[in-house]
Amino acid sequence: MAIPLAYNLRNLAVRKTTTVMTALGIALTVAVLLAIMALVEGLQTSLGATGNPLHVLVMRKGSTSELTSNFNRSTFQDLIFTPGIARSKNGAPMASLEMVTVISLESPDNPDEINITLRGLTPIGIEMRDEIRLSTGRWFQPGRREVVVGRSVANRYSAAQIGNHIHFGRGDWEIVGVFDAGRSAANSEIFADLNQVASDYNRSEVLSSALVRAVDPVAVQALVNDLQSDRRFNVMAQTERSYYEQQTQSATPIEFMGMFVAVIMAIGSSFA
Repeated sequence: MAIPLAYNLRNLAVRKTTTVMTALGIALTVAVLLAIMALVEGLQTSLGATGNPLHVLVMRKGSTSELTSNFNRSTFQDLIFTPGIARSKNGAPMASLEMVTVISLESPDNPDEINITLRGLTPIGIEMRDEIRLSTGRWFQPGRREVVVGRSVANRYSAAQIGNHIHFGRGDWEIVGVFDAGRSAANSEIFADLNQVASDYNRSEVLSSALVRAVDPVAVQALVNDLQSDRRFNVMAQTERSYYEQQTQSATPIEFMGMFVAVIMAIGSSFA
């Protein structure tokens, strides 16, 4: 004989504590799974939207990211004469020598500080990033302790507003502008003058990477092959989009752990 539905409903009301704890357990399991999946999806969307199909990123051979790459300034001076690199309106090679590091900034919401990517680059590096638009303020002037912050940095870090100063390297840097990079990862970066940043971190000769633009889509792969096969450079070259797609692999362990924890919690909720 089937148990009447009214009996089950009265049983839930009588055992309030058990009912509430079971509901909370299931809700917590779902919340953990959603949080992990949202984190992974956000990372994949951000990195997947970064990169120009004409851009080639050049790093030291064996490097896994710009943070671990050591790229010599002398190598860059030879590299810019490689056939297939596009030219700007004034005839200069569209090649940007850059330095990437991580700085820690204090935040009222996070007293333990937050890590933000700092990118030192020259004006040609900004010109090459077509997806970036200056929202407010102005770009930094070469040779000055000035920075321009991404939209996400300005939103998350209350002190990252135009006119304020942030401290890193050897001193204070004035925020002179905020840029919008759409959905790309650049929104979470801070831009500053390459030479000034390199001087502060004693890396005037050994920097991080070079970003070069090919003349057309057909020349991209040829440029990659030429750079990697030239023994003078000893570099690893790949399209900018390929680089950021590889960086999304770092989200795989997070996704796995999130699913594992969710499964364990779901089993516990079922027994509860």
